[in-house]
This record gives sequence, structure tokens and C-alpha cells, in this order.
Amino acid sequence: MPIERLVAECIDRVFDEVFAPPPVEAFVRSGSYLLRLCFARRCLANELLPSFVSEQADQADLQIGFLTSVEANLSHLVPYPPIEYRAFASEYSFAVWQPGELPMLYLLDRRSNRALIWLPANAAPDWIASRPALPIMYAFSVGTPWIPLHAAAISQNGRTLLLAGEGRVGKTTAALACARAGWDYAGDDYVFTNVVNAKVEPLYCSARLRADMGPAFSNFMSTSPQISSSDGEARYELRLAAQLSRERICGGSLAAILLPRRRGTALPEFSRARRLDAIGAMYTSMMLMQLGWRESMIKKIATVIGLAPVSFVDTGQSPAAIPEAFAKFLDRL
Repeated sequence: MPIERLVAECIDRVFDEVFAPPPVEAFVRSGSYLLRLCFARRCLANELLPSFVSEQADQADLQIGFLTSVEANLSHLVPYPPIEYRAFASEYSFAVWQPGELPMLYLLDRRSNRALIWLPANAAPDWIASRPALPIMYAFSVGTPWIPLHAAAISQNGRTLLLAGEGRVGKTTAALACARAGWDYAGDDYVFTNVVNAKVEPLYCSARLRADMGPAFSNFMSTSPQISSSDGEARYELRLAAQLSRERICGGSLAAILLPRRRGTALPEFSRARRLDAIGAMYTSMMLMQLGWRESMIKKIATVIGLAPVSFVDTGQSPAAIPEAFAKFLDRL
């Protein structure tokens, strides 16, 4: 049986048997999309739902069901050998097998606009909880002007700075420092960007803060359910909906792209960067997702980089100095 048919039939069956009606459901917003999230267990909702921006709605662009092996056995869709990462992408279907101690199976049927996330070990890796369903949102946005970018984003007066780069360069530190100073917050890890109108929107209301930076942001620590380490580095997994009002978890119009790097300066310093530098920062991190539609993704990344000026920034050694420096940078644009 073709995999597109297998995926569609599996999603239909699970929604009919497990999520009709769902034990727990919620409506949220991710970028410009309204999502209906269905959870087979209350514990899954407690773990994953706080990372999303809640919304009042009665219909959705996409429905996503979260379930474990207790509710359904989807092992017939797991590729062989199961220790290898695999992705399948076509016009109508999308499937990703993420192996590991706590593996995950992602399924999307683009015709019904329904998706499943199956947790065969009955739990997700702790770092997944800060960005649930990211592969699904990537696949769902193919063919639209939107793309989830590995970047942080903060806005002042509707003007957005997009911070792109690999880990440990200071994206989260800069984003949280600005959010604490009153800026609007769109994310520290992945954000939605529109390649046509240059809008930036949040996928999530979470943040992944390195454990060593906890003392610098003690005001956010009450939002951390745990410290995660399953992706190789200890981080606070923050949920910011309680700290930031719904109005401040938002994006704006892209004003500039900043490429953080650490050069040891005491205070934030900016320097000119090439668009090629931004392509390297964005493309390399996106390739780590190992998903489909590579040509489309490359074109979208290149388009985003052409929408705004690009600069390097060394964020310095004092997080408290970042918001003022970023505001002055915006004023100079």
C-alpha cells in the first residue's frame, strides 16, 4: 500500500477511535495558523500545551493529535531499522521517525489537515516539550509564504529583530533580556517568518535557557517545570505565558537580521555582515532538521535574508545592557 494511503488511513482511524471526542482538547495559535490540539492523556496536555499560545476559537486550520502506545499501536509505520532517522515528504503526506530512547513518530495528511504525534515509549524527550510538533508545522507551511526559522525574535513598536545562528551564541539571552525590558517576544528557538510581507510571528511561548544563565534571569525561573539535558546540554525549559501577557507574545515586521557571535566584548557591539553569512547561519541549522522540500526551504531562507539588512552582534557580558543597545540599533536603521 502506498505510504500516502497508509498515513491517511492511520490518521483517520486514530481520530475516529481515540479523538472522537478527545479526552483533552485546546485551541492555540502558531504563527498565522489556528490549531486544534487533541491529547489522549491529561499528562500529555500538562507537558506540551503550555508551550503554545492559547486562542479562543471553534475551528482550526490544522488538527494535531498526541497519543501514546497505550491508545494505539502504530508500529507498522516505523521504518526499518528503527534506530535510523527517516523522513518521507510528498505533495499530500509527511512522515518522520525520530529514533532514540524516547522515539517519536510524526504523521501529517495534507488533504484532511490532520496530524498525529505518536509516543511509543509513552513520553517525549524533555526538550521536545518546548517546541512540540515542530516538524508538523514545517510540513504544513510548505506551499505557503511561511517558514519556521531557527532563530529568536523580539520586537519594539512593531519592528522585529531576528537573531539567527547556532546554539550557545546568545540568542536566548538576548531575547529574554529584551522581553524582561518590555519588548514583545516571538521566541528564542524557532519562529515563523513570512517571505512575502516580512512578518514574524511566534510558534511558541517557550524559551530554552542554558542552566548557567539561570541566575541572570531569576524572574523567569518560576516558569520552568524542569531542567532538560536529553539534547546534550542542561537547559531551563521556560513557559512564558504566565510571565508575559498575551499581547506581548507576538511578532512584527522584520527590520533587521542579527547574527550573534561571541568575541569577548564587554558591551554589545554591531558590525557589518554579508547576506552570505546569514545564509550560513540559517541554512546549516535548518538542515539539522533533515526534513523534505529542501529546494523550497532554501528559496525561502534566501528570500527572508533579502528582506532586511544583516549585521553581526556581540551581545557582550551584561544581559542588562542588551535592550538599550538593540533599541539604539533599531533607531539607526
